[in-house]
Formats: sequence, C-alpha cells, structure tokens
Amino acid sequence: MLQEKNTIRNRILFFFIFLFIIFILLSLRLVWIQVINSAEYQHKALNQRVKESIVNAKRGIIYDKSGRKLAVTLPGKTVVALPDNIINPEKTAEKLSEMLNVEYKTIYRRITGDASAVFLKRKIDENLYKKLLSEDIKGITFTDENRRYYPESEFASHIVGFVGIDNNGLNGIELSYDKYLNGNPGKVLIEKDATGKIIPDGIIETVPTRDGSNIVLTLDHVIQYIAERELKNAENQFDFSGGSIIVMNPNSGDILAMANTPNFNPNNFSKYPQKSWRNRAITDVFEPGSTFKIITTASALEEGVVSENDNLTCPGFVYVGGEKINCWKTYGHGEETFAEVVKNSCNPGFVDVGLKLGKNDFYSYIRAFGFGSQTGIKLPGEAFGIIPDYSRINSVELATFSFGHGLSVTPIQLISAVSAVANGGKLMQPRLVKEILDEDGNIILKNEPAAVRRVISEETSRKTRELLTQVVEQGTGKQAAIEGYKIAGKTGTAKHYNKDIYDSSFIGMLPAEKPELVILVVLYDVDGKTYYGSQTAAPVFKNLTEDIIRYLDLKPNKDENIKEINKNKKRVILPDVRGMNFNSAEEMLRNKGFNVKLIGENNIVKDQLPKVGSNVNSASTVWLFAGEVPEEYSHPITVPDFRGLNASEAVRQAEELGLNVVLSGSGKVIGQSVYPGRRIEIDRNIKLKLR
Repeated sequence: MLQEKNTIRNRILFFFIFLFIIFILLSLRLVWIQVINSAEYQHKALNQRVKESIVNAKRGIIYDKSGRKLAVTLPGKTVVALPDNIINPEKTAEKLSEMLNVEYKTIYRRITGDASAVFLKRKIDENLYKKLLSEDIKGITFTDENRRYYPESEFASHIVGFVGIDNNGLNGIELSYDKYLNGNPGKVLIEKDATGKIIPDGIIETVPTRDGSNIVLTLDHVIQYIAERELKNAENQFDFSGGSIIVMNPNSGDILAMANTPNFNPNNFSKYPQKSWRNRAITDVFEPGSTFKIITTASALEEGVVSENDNLTCPGFVYVGGEKINCWKTYGHGEETFAEVVKNSCNPGFVDVGLKLGKNDFYSYIRAFGFGSQTGIKLPGEAFGIIPDYSRINSVELATFSFGHGLSVTPIQLISAVSAVANGGKLMQPRLVKEILDEDGNIILKNEPAAVRRVISEETSRKTRELLTQVVEQGTGKQAAIEGYKIAGKTGTAKHYNKDIYDSSFIGMLPAEKPELVILVVLYDVDGKTYYGSQTAAPVFKNLTEDIIRYLDLKPNKDENIKEINKNKKRVILPDVRGMNFNSAEEMLRNKGFNVKLIGENNIVKDQLPKVGSNVNSASTVWLFAGEVPEEYSHPITVPDFRGLNASEAVRQAEELGLNVVLSGSGKVIGQSVYPGRRIEIDRNIKLKLR
C-alpha cells in the first residue's frame, strides 16, 4: 500500500516538474518574442497589414529638333480577373474572348486558375476600356498602367523604335537610350485591416516616381517626311526590295532625315514581319559601286599620285592579274584626263589610279574614312561593313576597290565618309541625339558635334568637289542636276553576284562650293531593265532635293566659284630636272603648274616620270625619284588602242603615258604588238604597224 502511494506521488511530482519545464520554456519563448526579438515580429505584423502599390513612372518623350513629339506616354488600363469573384467562368470567358480578341481557352484557363488576380490583357485603348466597363462583368476589374504611344505612326519608325509590354525599349532610340527614357517607379504604402479596409490614421508612406528623361533628336520632321514620301514614290516606279535615304549636315554630322522602306507602325509593331523593323541605313551592307570613286579620287589627290590633268587611257577594258575588268562603255573612252575619268565614271581609269595609290596607302585611306568600323551613331544593330583583311589584298582586289567592288559598306558609313569630302576633310561622327532633358526641361546631357579625325586637306576636298560637279552637269549624274544649283555628286550601280539584280545609289553634296547638305539615296535589289543609279537613284535624289531646297530656302549659286575643269587644256614639254635637288626641282615644276610627287630619301633627282621631253598636259603629275625607279613605283601602264591613229598622234599619246613605240610603215596604225588593255612596264617597246 505504501509502495503504491509512493508511486502516485512520484508520478504527480514528475508531472509538475514537466509542467514547470514547459512553463519555463514558454516564458523564455515569450521573452524572446516580446523583448529580445520584438522588432522583427513587429515588422512582420506590420507587413501583414500594410499593402504596397507600385506607381509607374512616365517614360520620357522623344522629340524632333523642332519639338514635335514622336513618342509619348499615355495613361492606360489593364484588364484584371479575380477568379474567386467570377460566377460563370464559361460565359465570362466567351464574352471576354470576343471583346479582347484572345482565344477562349486562354481566357478560361486564366480565370479558373488558383491565383487571386491575373492579367487578361494589358494596356488596352480607351474605347475598349469604356466598352468593358459598360458590360459590368463580375470578377473583372482594371488597373492603371502607362502605355507608349507614337502619334506619328509609321513616321521615322526605324529611328524612334518601339517598347515592349513592360515599357522597356526594344528597338531604335527607345532601346539605345532606354536608361535615360525609363524613369524610376514610385510606391504607396497603406495600412489595412483584416477585411482589407483602410485603417483611419494608419501608416501611409509615399515614394515619389521619377519620370524618364526626354530626348531631342537632330531629325527635321519636314525633311524626314519628304524622304519617306520619295521612297514611296520610288516604289511605284521601280522594282526593288527596299531603300534608304539619309540627309546629313556635313559640318556638324547632324542626321536631318533617315528613311527606310519598308517601314512599320510602332504602335502595332508585332503585326509586321521582323525584317520591316530593320533600319537598313545602319544594319545592312551593300557594294557602293561607283559612289566609292569619290573616296578613290580624294585619296589619290591627297597623296599626289594624280592630278585632274593627268592623261589616262580607256580602251574599254583593262587586264589586272590576268583578270579582265570592263568599262561600262563597250568601246571605252579612249584618251582622257583624270577629270574626264571622274566625269565619265570610267573603271579602267580608276583602276590605274587605284594601283598608283598602292595597297598600303589606299587601304589606309579606306580605314581613315571610317569603312570597316562603326560610326558610333548609337543606334542598335549598326554593322561594321566588310573590308577584306590587308594580307588578303592583291592587285585584283586593289583594282576593284578603286571603283567600289569587292568591299561592302553601310549607308551611314558612306554618307559620313563623303561628308568629310564636303566639309573640308574632317570625318564627323554622325549625330542623331542633340540633347537629353530632365522632366523640368533642364539639359542633363548635350551631344556636341564631334570630329573623329582629319582625313584629307581642305584643298583636296575642294578639288574633289570640283571634279564631282562635272559628273552632275555633264556626266553620269545629269538626272540629278537642279537648275541654278551646283551639285557635286556620284552615281553608283553594283550587280549582285550570281544574280541579275543591282544595288543602285546616288550621293550628292550641295551647294558644291560650300556644302550644307549631303544626301544619299540607296535602292536595294533593283530588278528589271531600269537599274542603273543614273536611272533610278539620281531622279529620286533630284525630286527629294528640290523640295528640301524650297523648304530650307537655299539660294541658287549666283557666282560660279566652282571652276570648270579642263576648260582650256594646254600642252607643254616636260623639262629635265634630273640632277637637281628635290626642293629646287619641285619648286620649278610647281611654278610651271605641274603636280609633283616625290619618292625617295636622297636629295637629288635621279629619274622622272613621264620621260624628259614628253608632250604632256599642263598641271599633270610628275614623279621624281631619288634613285632608280623602285619596282613598286614603276607602275605598269595600260596600253591604249592605237589603231586608227596617224603616226604623230600615236607617238604623242604614247609619250604622255610614258610608253615607247616603234613605228613600221606609214599612214594610220592598223596593228600593235601589245593588245589594248594590257598593262606593261614603261621600258617595254610597243611595235605599231601603219598602212
């Protein structure tokens, strides 16, 4: 009995000890919660009562140079479903599917899911919002979200770009300047009770939004409109896959217009094929064809390897490295000066000049003019162009470079390079964004005009423009001429490999004396019988430029400051300067009007080209050598077609080119030992048979 009582007492004691331990643990836990770690639990309790609402910031506005709005932010509504409050999911899904233009299955799946709230369609327009509101559908509500709107629709769409559903830039300026355009969202903290009602005098905290910055472009909306209109007109006249027009101020680098076709409406960009989003003026490369002859001309004049009065020959073709390179004129241009080579856009003449420039110098100028590298225009997707590696260039590549084949450029590279010729020799960085403003209109970033480097001298720039005015007035660019205005320009036509389609272009500078505008027109993949740049791009340039002239009120050229080239060609006998020092020989020749190219490090002239006593054009180029003519400078000379000339004419032409001829017979030349178009060394004799 006693033992049983002890057992009961022990059990009671154990039970009380257990309860005491539990009490101690609970007390310690209570101290931990209410004293030691009270702040954390207070924070958790507050979070259960406080609801956070995000307030979207407005995205910055994009303006053209005159303040015209190209991209704005508007208040919008997003359709939200509350699945727990929807009474009839099938009927609701059917109605919403029709009104929102979303598949029934998609709507039904969303409104019957586990989420307490789900988006059905974001950023609907005002009309749809009012229509849905009038239906008063149970379980359907709305939330405010800003939406991007482009008031000009397709206008300048490739420049402005577009944003995604979350207002993040996806293309154009919207993408490249996204960090400036995107503001910082704000938030509002409100304390609510368990039923979701706002507690009077509860905690309310507001973090203000910071709206995005505004972008001011260099774009002129009138010039942009004219450019886009002319591309559409061209589509009705010619068969091509697309086109680009760029209008640039060569002195500042400002892009006044950049138009492409096909284009798209950024308000509904997803309805267009992705290829329509591409800004071909910066993303696509093409062979520039004869427009690249502007670069060859400027480079050769700057290096002094040729002058406008140098005599060249075009028998209709030229052989380089075993390859036959044809002129566009089947029977050639015959004897012509370099000025006439430019005017006639003569390929064999440019081949001679390109080979005289040499691989090292020509390649250096190509790079210096910006080809093969991005211009830094700060638009997404800019291409580098395609310039063969220096080590892979041989005489054939060098020859084809001279007339714009064998390399590929972007339109923005080409107009930037030609703008250097227009502005006196400085390569300017293209400028599309003029300044960035905060929401109060204060300037936070200003893009000043920036010169990348000097490429050629002002004198070379002037001479090149003088030569190019002939192209428009008398040569292949006559379709671009505008009465009363001096325009320096060049056509271009490049055939696609293995396809009978062409890229056609024209680029012009005006007024030629002191250009204020450089305008480039490129038509891609031109098909059909009308495909030359002179037939397609040049007329587009003319129509476009006439309207721009009227808009800008550019005055006609009243004084003829751009001189006529080769108006009065004079013939002179080349004097012998061998044995003279370089300085004296150069001074004497320049005083006689010659262009002089010095080769070598010694101070005494050992040899000269053309040969002593040659009957040459005044102001032509004389090469002076400090030793024997080095192999790399003993340029092979293109053999002309002597057939049909009398003896004196044949001898004179041979002397001007630096060739030796041996006559046999009398009368007119009926045969020659070296076929026309072949390139031979200067010391090789050509036998001419006369009858």
